[in-house]
Amino acid sequence: MIAAALSEKGAARELIRKGFRGDFVICISAKVLEEAERNLAVRAPEALPDFHLLRGLLSTKIVRLSEPTVSAAARIVSAKDAPILAGAVQARALYLATYDRRHLLDHAESISESLAIIVATPDEVLRAER
Repeated sequence: MIAAALSEKGAARELIRKGFRGDFVICISAKVLEEAERNLAVRAPEALPDFHLLRGLLSTKIVRLSEPTVSAAARIVSAKDAPILAGAVQARALYLATYDRRHLLDHAESISESLAIIVATPDEVLRAER
């Protein structure tokens, strides 16, 4: 969401556009939205209007997290990033699109083996689905 709000032309924004067109089902947790908004407010407040627009359009696809799923995800990734992974689990996602290399992409193999979720950058998701 941060990358999509920052750039109208990047792969993250294109992935969301494809979701609006029905090519993908985009799901996101309220926790991810809160974290993205907080980070943008500090680091790139000029991107908040685009973020709010995108958030409003995604409001019907928000995943509610359960504590047991977050706890299980925390056994694979850090507790801080567990809600992100838990959201993908609860949405029964095929992909978790992220640019977070250190916390999620570097754990892609263990996430795939444990949960059958492909962790990839938005660019990689778009290429895989062509």
